[in-house]
Amino acid sequence: MKSRRTLYLVVLLLLAGSMPGCGIDIPQLIPPTSTATATLEAAVLRTPTPEPTSPPPETPTPVPLPPRPDDFEQYPDTILRYLNDSGGDEDGLRDMLGSWNALRHVTDLLRVDTDDDGSGELLMVLVEQSMDYGINLRGDVLVVDSDDEGYKLAYHAAGDTIMLDPALIEVDDLNRDGHTEMAFSSTECGAHTCVTTVHIVTSGTGMYESLTGDGINMSYVDPYFSDWDGDGVPELIMHGGTIGSVGAGPQRERTEVYKWDGAVYVLEETVYDYSNYLYFKVLDANQALMDGDYDMAATLYREAVDNPGLNVWLEESEREEIVAFSQYRLSLVCLITGEVELAEATRDELLSAQPNSIYAQVVAVLWDAYQRETNLRAACEQVGRFAASHPEAAEVLADYGYGNPTFTADEVCPIQLFQ
Repeated sequence: MKSRRTLYLVVLLLLAGSMPGCGIDIPQLIPPTSTATATLEAAVLRTPTPEPTSPPPETPTPVPLPPRPDDFEQYPDTILRYLNDSGGDEDGLRDMLGSWNALRHVTDLLRVDTDDDGSGELLMVLVEQSMDYGINLRGDVLVVDSDDEGYKLAYHAAGDTIMLDPALIEVDDLNRDGHTEMAFSSTECGAHTCVTTVHIVTSGTGMYESLTGDGINMSYVDPYFSDWDGDGVPELIMHGGTIGSVGAGPQRERTEVYKWDGAVYVLEETVYDYSNYLYFKVLDANQALMDGDYDMAATLYREAVDNPGLNVWLEESEREEIVAFSQYRLSLVCLITGEVELAEATRDELLSAQPNSIYAQVVAVLWDAYQRETNLRAACEQVGRFAASHPEAAEVLADYGYGNPTFTADEVCPIQLFQ
């Protein structure tokens, strides 16, 4: 259609050009243009130029876990080398120590502020390789600190010695002096008895030092801290003390209370568990006498005399000997307290019941000297001289096993009672 219209226009133009003066105006034909011409503006699509960026950080190559050293003394150096090489990888450290079987408890590796500098140190309780909880395992307690130069050993409990079976007790401001203390123990077992030694270490002076000297020890003990006297400062409580051997003699447990005195921990009090042994009844009476608690001493000596339900250790003859000793001591106590008639009655009770006893002789010496000198100290000195020449007097209480206190001739009538 478009081609025919174009042809028609061309013919008209030719005719117009070939017929001049005909009087016919032929309009100028202008090729049609669109009235809806769209204006296309060039649009430039701009892609932002990427800014230079750093390449993604490379994942550091993990430091291989060192194998367990053959020598336990090399554990600290190997641990420090790994921490410095790995940049302080604690997870890797735990994995490494776990592969060595050096940690028996999850709390044997802790990050805790042991030196009060505001940043945590690595506290480790290590044992030589073991798959189970054995006895006499060689071990150590380490504190590893770090500074700009890297990781370093800040505390080494074993040092040049051999430390057996270490265990962490508590880490805290135990004595309320504003500084952190570490309490840990070591345990060594012999043929029949295990002895635990407790150490309390502080860095309050700027260096790690012991507050317990060479340690506080007791057999078969489970140490802990508790405010025994209610003063707001916990004491170290040690309860135990038995010995697993017949040769140690009759046994009873005790509680020892160690108190902070501002410089070190000192033994504040000893409390024995109840025992039904006749022997221990007399030991407690002896202690009450030495402490000046005459009423308690008299009560316990009287119970030893009158209570047949108290147990003897090996044979019934012990009862006669200890009862005779108790009657002598009861007479002595009554003389000290001025109850002369009661003292005399107790003397007569002994002389009547066991006239052949060594303590019938002792009480007779006491009274003869007392009536002659009218001086109790002088009478006691006379008893001491008699006991020194008659060893059987001290033997009554001296042969109750190596786990119990000795008893000497000087203790038959302790002269310090009259100082």
